[in-house]
Amino acid sequence: MPLPPTSNELENNYSASLEPIKAISDQIIFQPGAYKILFGNNAATNLQATFKAVKNSNSTISDNAIKSKILDGINQFFAIENWDFGQHFYFSELATYIMNLMTPDITNFVLIPNSANFGNLYEIKCQSNEIFISGAVSENIQVISAATASQLKIGI
Repeated sequence: MPLPPTSNELENNYSASLEPIKAISDQIIFQPGAYKILFGNNAATNLQATFKAVKNSNSTISDNAIKSKILDGINQFFAIENWDFGQHFYFSELATYIMNLMTPDITNFVLIPNSANFGNLYEIKCQSNEIFISGAVSENIQVISAATASQLKIGI
């Protein structure tokens, strides 16, 4: 990861463009932003997870096609223009988005933390200078036939 620019570097790079358009009473504070990576191997250990999609038994689509469509949906959901700095992540929003995208090929979509208990990543907060991006890859998505306790690592 590259080091974020300092406040002075940001001011030197952008103040000439911003000073002419700010009001006299405005003050510009230059603060670097940071990405908060979720889910994949590049994410912090406590933010790594596996997505599990329950395939509809009547679906004829391949598991790899399901994974590919889900990954595309996750990437669309986390597109930078959809997020503001400091905005919290709620898995229910992502699950709804993916289910709308993938119905009728999947019947359920869950998030299983790699190093924590089921449900621990259903709400993730970030600092005011952070913005979420997804680090998920196809290896972080599993297509399963049923949402059983052993598949979801509940009580295990």
